[in-house]
Amino acid sequence: MDFNRSFTSNLGSATSAKSQQSMFKALRRLHGQNLESRGLHDMTEAFQSFVTRARFFSIGKLRRTWSHSAAEFMKYRRLLPMLLADGEAFDGGETDDFDASIAFQHTSRDDRKIVVSNISSRVTQSQLQSFFSQYGKITSCILPREEKKTSIFGTLPKHSKNCGTATITFKKAEHAERAKNASPEELKFYEQVMVVSAYVSKKRGGKGLVLSDDVGSREDTPLSRASSTQSLASGSEQNFNLGGVPDKVLKRVISFLPIHETIRVERVNKKFMEESIKSWELVNRLILARETVFSKQRPMRTNHLKAILTRAGVHLRSLDMSGIVHLLDDRRALKVIATCCPNLVELDISGTHAQAEALEELGESLAHLEQLSYRGMETTGDKAFYFLLKNCGHSLKFVDLRNSKRLHGRSFRLFGSQLESLYLDGSSKIDEMAFEDLCTSCGGLKELRMNECYKITDENLSMIARRMEDLSILTLCGDGFKNLTAAGLIHISHMKNITELALDYNTLVNDELLISVSAGLPLLASLSLANAGDDSSITAEGVSAIRNLKELTQLDVSSLAAVNSKVMTQLGALEKLEIIQLRNCTYLGNEGVRAMLKIPNLRHVDLSGSILVSNESIQEFIKAFPSGPKLPPITLVVGGTAADASKLSVRGSRVVVDFSDYSTIVAMQTSQSSASKFAIGSSSDVEDCSDDEFEALTAQRSFYIDAVCGEEDSPITDNGKLAEWAEKEARSLGLIKD
Repeated sequence: MDFNRSFTSNLGSATSAKSQQSMFKALRRLHGQNLESRGLHDMTEAFQSFVTRARFFSIGKLRRTWSHSAAEFMKYRRLLPMLLADGEAFDGGETDDFDASIAFQHTSRDDRKIVVSNISSRVTQSQLQSFFSQYGKITSCILPREEKKTSIFGTLPKHSKNCGTATITFKKAEHAERAKNASPEELKFYEQVMVVSAYVSKKRGGKGLVLSDDVGSREDTPLSRASSTQSLASGSEQNFNLGGVPDKVLKRVISFLPIHETIRVERVNKKFMEESIKSWELVNRLILARETVFSKQRPMRTNHLKAILTRAGVHLRSLDMSGIVHLLDDRRALKVIATCCPNLVELDISGTHAQAEALEELGESLAHLEQLSYRGMETTGDKAFYFLLKNCGHSLKFVDLRNSKRLHGRSFRLFGSQLESLYLDGSSKIDEMAFEDLCTSCGGLKELRMNECYKITDENLSMIARRMEDLSILTLCGDGFKNLTAAGLIHISHMKNITELALDYNTLVNDELLISVSAGLPLLASLSLANAGDDSSITAEGVSAIRNLKELTQLDVSSLAAVNSKVMTQLGALEKLEIIQLRNCTYLGNEGVRAMLKIPNLRHVDLSGSILVSNESIQEFIKAFPSGPKLPPITLVVGGTAADASKLSVRGSRVVVDFSDYSTIVAMQTSQSSASKFAIGSSSDVEDCSDDEFEALTAQRSFYIDAVCGEEDSPITDNGKLAEWAEKEARSLGLIKD
C-alpha cells in the first residue's frame, strides 16, 4: 500500500492536474463507448486497455470510475425489458439504452432548431438573428458565407455573400414551432420570401440514426433503438412527414419488411405499432430460413419463435422451419406452434428433433393441416412419427419423409384416402408390411417416390399397380433392391396413368422392361434411365423402343452404352421432346446429333462427355436453329466432347453453347452401396470424388479426345475406322461383351 501511495504521489507530481483531468475525461468517454458496444460480456480486452492507459491515476479513482460506469450500465439493463417487451428478443446485446439516451438528447435539441432557406444574399448573420428574434430568444444562428478573397486583378477589395441557408437554434421548442408556423408574408425579408423547415439531424446516435419529429410527436418514442440499418427518415434531404402516410399504405409497406424489422417498427409510435400489428394480416406464408438475422453466431431461440408467431401465427397458412440455424427447446417450440398457429395448412418442421409427446400435441392442434414435411430425421424413431401422424394423418394430402433412416412405416396405416403425394427417398428401412398398409389406406395416391427404399418386393409393386390406379409419378432409383426382380419390375408397365418415371441406377432395368413400358404407358412424358441396367441388359433394341412414347417431353439416357447415332436417329421421331440428357454416351457420334435437328421443340440438350461429338455436328446444330423475335433459346452443353470453342460461331442463332462438363455428376458414384445423388447439376457429387479418380477420368477423356481430333497425333481420319477402333478398345477394356 505504501508503495502504491508513493508511486501515485510521484506520478501525480510529474503530471500536471490539467492534463490528468483532460486525459481522464477522454478515457472515461472511451470506456463508455466500449460498454455501449460490447456490454459486460466481452470486456476483458477493453478493461485491460483502460487500465493500461489510466495507469498514472490513483487506484481509488480508477475503481470509482469502473464501478460508476458498471452501475449505470446495469441500471439501463434492468429497464431494458420494460422498454422493449418481447421485442428485446431481436435486439439483445445489439442495442441498449445508451442509444435511447443519446437519441433523446439529440431529439430534444433538434426540436429547438429550424432551417431557413431562400435567404437574400444581402442578409448578414446579425440581421437574420434580429429578424427571427421576434418569435423567441435565439441561442445560435449559423449563416455560412462564400468568400472570394481577391479579384482576378488582385487590386479590388475582397467580398463575400451568404450561402442562402441558415440554421437557427431557439431557447425553447415552442419558439421554433412559432417560426415554423409563420406565414409567407411574415417571412419576407429584402423582397424575398424565406422558407422555414424542420431540422433533420444527420448525426448518429449509438448504432441507429436519430429520427426527426416528422415520425411522431415528442410524447411518442422515436426509433432511437433501430437496427444497424438506417431508419425510415434518416438520410433524406427533404422534409417528408411519415405521419401523414395513409394507414393502408403504411400497413402494406411494413408487410414487406423482414421479420425482425417489422417487430422493431412497433417502437416508433402508436400509429406505427398499430399498423405493424395489422400488417401480419397480409402474411400467410412464412419461410424462416430467409431471415438473415439468424446465423451460426446468432441462432434462433424459442423466445424468437414465440415473438414471431404470437403476431403472425393466427394469420399463417404455411410455416417453413427447415434450414434455420437454431437452438430451440423443441418441446416448447412445438407447443408455441400448436398454440399460436391453429389455421396452418402447410407445415415443415424438418430439423426439429422432439419427443413423441410433443409431436402428438402438435398433431392434435393442427386440425386443418394438409401438407407435412419432416425430412432428414435420421435419429427419429418410428414412435415419434406415429404420434405425429396419429391425429392429423387422415387429412394429409402431401407428406415428405425423405432420409428418415429409422422409419419402418408403422405409421402408414394412419394415412387416409386423401393422400396424394408421398416422398420416401432414402428411407431404406421401410419394410414390406408398410407398403401393404400404404396400398390399403391410400388408394388415391398420385405421386410416390421410393428411391433407395430397398425392402420393397415384387408383391408390393404388384399391389401398387393394382390398387393405386391414379398413380402418375413413380420413382424407383437405386442399386440395392435385393427383394425385387426384373420380372417384378414389369408391373410398372401396367400403371396406365404414369406420366413421370425415374429408374436411375436401377440395375434391374432391361430391354424387356423398356419395351413393355413403351407399349403400356401411352401418357408417359418424362423418363429417366441414367446409369440404369448394364451394357448387356440394355441394348439398342430396348432404347429404340422409346420412340413409341409419343407424349415424351423429357428423356435422360445418360451413360447407356446402347445409345449411339443409329438409336438417336430413331428417337428423332419424338417431336414433343424438349429436354434430352446424353451425358457420357461414348458411342454417340455426329450423326446422332444431326438426328436431333428434326425435333422442333428442343430447349436443352446435354452432350457432356460424349467424346465422339465434334465441331462439325455442333456447328450444324447451331445453324439449324436461327434466332427469332419470339423463339425461346436452346441450351447446348458440349463440355467433355471433342468441340473446339475457338472454331464455333453462334451469330444469328438462338442456341446458347455451354462448355461446362457435367458428365462426372453421372459417372461418379458417391458410395459403393448407393449410386444416387439425384440433384442434376449439383457440384457436391463431384467434390465427394477423390482427386485420384477425377484425374484418372480426366486423363482418360483427354486421351480419347486427342485420338479423335488431334491432327498430328492421330492417323485415323475416317469416321468409320474411328468407330471400329473405339469399339475394339472398348472390347479390350471389358466394356462390351461378345
